[in-house]
Amino acid sequence: MAEEKLRILSSTLAEIYILQGHLDKAREMYERLLSKDEENSLYRSRVSLLSRHTPGVKRLKLLSSLLKKIEEKRDDREAIK
Repeated sequence: MAEEKLRILSSTLAEIYILQGHLDKAREMYERLLSKDEENSLYRSRVSLLSRHTPGVKRLKLLSSLLKKIEEKRDDREAIK
């Protein structure tokens, strides 16, 4: 059990990674989520967005848009409380 790692797969954790600037960890999380749910278009688009092959300027614009959506979702959740 000492060698076992706790593995948490969640899109919320991937969003946290994005907010913290850990884009590679976020991409890896979305890739693992996608492997469990290959039809999920959200996971597929996030993997594509976080890919190193996406041109820099386009990637920054898309990440900025994604961060805005994440912040809006968080604000909506806080407003419900």
